Amino acid sequence: MTSFIEPYDAVFFDLDGVLYLGPLAVEGAVEGVQRLHQAGISTVYVTNNAARSTATVADHLVELGFAAQESEVVSSAQAASGLLRRELPAGSKVLVAGTDNLVEQVRLAGMVPVTTYAESPVAVIQGYDPAMTWPRLDQAAIAVQRGARWFATNTDSTRPTEHGIVPGAGAAIQAIRFTTDHDPEVVGKPYRPLMDEALARSGAKQPVFVGDRIDTDIMGACAVGMDSFLVLTGAHGVRDLCAAPPHGRPTAIGWNVGSLFAPRRVATLDAAGAVCGGVRIDVVQDRAQVTGDLATREAQLDAAWALAQLVWAGHVSIDDPVFARLDLLP
Repeated sequence: MTSFIEPYDAVFFDLDGVLYLGPLAVEGAVEGVQRLHQAGISTVYVTNNAARSTATVADHLVELGFAAQESEVVSSAQAASGLLRRELPAGSKVLVAGTDNLVEQVRLAGMVPVTTYAESPVAVIQGYDPAMTWPRLDQAAIAVQRGARWFATNTDSTRPTEHGIVPGAGAAIQAIRFTTDHDPEVVGKPYRPLMDEALARSGAKQPVFVGDRIDTDIMGACAVGMDSFLVLTGAHGVRDLCAAPPHGRPTAIGWNVGSLFAPRRVATLDAAGAVCGGVRIDVVQDRAQVTGDLATREAQLDAAWALAQLVWAGHVSIDDPVFARLDLLP
């Protein structure tokens, strides 16, 4: 049987939760990327996180054992710089609610970064900043209320770390949304600007996106017509997979990056339920019943994929007690 990755010439990777969790590489990620390079498959590192420069991101990847170059990293801050250049007159004042990296990208776009609404910015650009303060959010909110155009690098509500899930850029963006009557123009996944930038720079003919979030990674891939692969080492798990809308359903799933080299998981539906690998899920009186040993991770992945097909087909509820049995996965 052929591996899932065989038809593809490039892999676009999300970072947090896929390749690393803070200072730690995700299990199997370094070895998986190495195998891709050995097979002649190129890699592109696509991050919604605008806090760090692409050089810093590349250095972090190298420190963790990945063979990464800065030219392979595409960030939402870079894509935001390009969008500002296209959308605003040169020399426009832009209030930056983000890190120094985002400030630098605003300068590279030919804009003038400012920090207060009193400086009459024509736009606000907001990105993830672990040192964000309420007074800075106040400045951004007032600027938007006074007519400044509002851009956001990304709206990820959470970030996976080695300690657990923490608030992401979307949490701070929601704070400003509460004070205004409209939403920001978003650059990062699942919206097109970042994905289009990555596609243009890669030159890939048949890429696949590997991510850990339905609402950003998988939807972002779907938005540009790209196949996607959901790994379960980061933010989203089986229930998120099954709850995915039609425009957020992955092409395939696996535990981690190494799963790209396994055969594609296939679930078959019939009149009574679905089967995948050695696991069968029957629907009896609107409840899912699992037949098969779920002691291994691969068996649980088979069950998750079969269950997803049944939920997507409307045969099983997302509130079914069967989800409690998939306790080896997030």
